[in-house]
Formats: sequence, structure tokens, C-alpha cells
Amino acid sequence: MAVFARTFTGNFAVKEAELIALREGLEFAVRLNFQLEAAEIDSLSIVQDLESDFTFSSLAELLHDVSALIHTLCRAPCQYIPREGNCVAHELASASFALSNSFWTNCIPIFLSPHIRGDLSQ
Repeated sequence: MAVFARTFTGNFAVKEAELIALREGLEFAVRLNFQLEAAEIDSLSIVQDLESDFTFSSLAELLHDVSALIHTLCRAPCQYIPREGNCVAHELASASFALSNSFWTNCIPIFLSPHIRGDLSQ
């Protein structure tokens, strides 16, 4: 298990920010030589975009990067998971300004423990 938080500076649309976060998480998994069952995201529209021909999308470059990483790392395609089942990601996003480029491997940060239990029970 590994967890990381990273802060980006700039003005991003919500979908763009979600794709950047997904790409960064997948690249983190590559650096750690992880093989994943699936990538999960709480944006149904991103899952649909990844399943479509996104060649002419304004986010085509990001979608291509994410799609290539998913095909490399994951046994299954990107899956939609409701926000209620993705509390760890939201807690990390909320804490990222204070954490600023932090990561943990082989341990769970104490502030995430209740959220991990909650996500696993979904």
C-alpha cells in the first residue's frame, strides 16, 4: 500500500484537475512497480470519456496519458465509484495543501485510517 499527496499550482477546470490527479496517482504506482486491479474515480464522465474516442476532446492529451497508464498498470478498465466510496481520495485532496508533496509506503497515515475503513465497507 502507498499513499501520496501533491499540490499543483494553477487554475484547472474540475475535470482537468480530476484527470491530473488520476494521472499522477497512476504514475506514482508505476514508480513503485505496482500492478493494480483497477483505477477508480468518482467522475462518471471521465470513465465515459476514457471509454470513448477522445481524439477531439480539449482534454485529449490528459485522457491519452491516463488511458495508456491504465492499460499498462491495471487488470481492469477505469471504474466509476461514488464519492461515498472514495473518501480517502477526498481526504488527501483536502489535506494536500498542508501535506505538500508527502508520501507513505507500507504504512497508513493515522488521519486516513477511518476513511480507509469507510471506503472498504462500501
